Amino acid sequence: MAKPRRRRTSEKAIQNDILIAVSALPSTMVWRNNTGMAWQGEPMKAQPGALVRVEPGMKILRNARPIEFGLEGSGDILGACNGRPLAIEVKDSEGYQSEQQKTFERVWTAAGGIYVLARSPEAAVAELAYYATDPLG
Repeated sequence: MAKPRRRRTSEKAIQNDILIAVSALPSTMVWRNNTGMAWQGEPMKAQPGALVRVEPGMKILRNARPIEFGLEGSGDILGACNGRPLAIEVKDSEGYQSEQQKTFERVWTAAGGIYVLARSPEAAVAELAYYATDPLG
């Protein structure tokens, strides 16, 4: 009989659990670091069926322009731990760092930051527990 396949936990779910667990550590503050692209412009109102088919929830923008935010390769979670800058990269059980993420890790740690590659809240807390009590780590 074949073993039932175990469902992978999503990086988003792991990330949320890490945010909760790490924020409970003493002298530690963290937040979600979003990166990506969005659109900005002047909102327009149009009636459904006009030149463009407008569906509920859609927005039409005049003079639309893309806005990029965040630093590509930076950690999914940023913050501070006992006065030191902190970056946490979250991966699921099969995830791996991109070259940009590896470069960010090297530069971040060379500048004195704490960098954690975490696959679970327990792993993140275990790695940060030392820094949360010893500022020089």
